[in-house]
Amino acid sequence: MTDPRHGDVILYSYLWAREHERGEETGRKARPTCVMLILGGKDGQPRPLLFPITSQPPRPGAHHVPIPETEARRAKLYTPAWVIVDEFNTDDLTRSWAVEDPTPLGQFSRRFMSRIAAEAAAAIRAGAVRNVPRR
Repeated sequence: MTDPRHGDVILYSYLWAREHERGEETGRKARPTCVMLILGGKDGQPRPLLFPITSQPPRPGAHHVPIPETEARRAKLYTPAWVIVDEFNTDDLTRSWAVEDPTPLGQFSRRFMSRIAAEAAAAIRAGAVRNVPRR
């Protein structure tokens, strides 16, 4: 993937935190994943946070954002679906072997990405976020 954009929905071999904690190093399947770019590091370059998208109802207490029909159509997803925001992968998408297809499925709107960011921030404040680095 040469130029990841904020809001892209990509097929990515997502590694769940529970799998990572068991010592697994690769995701079990490619799944739709939401790319959120944040500014970080000393160089000020954008860093991607990769939030998994699931069609399974989130576990009780999970921080998540339901995907509305309009956003699902933009991202070429079926509903019902949810973005899970209490865990994420970090990866260099320009060099990652976990990117299944360099062409995004679609892209969420800026407004919907703001909702995802707000819910992720709430999960961070609650101390409920788990980061799985993939480098």
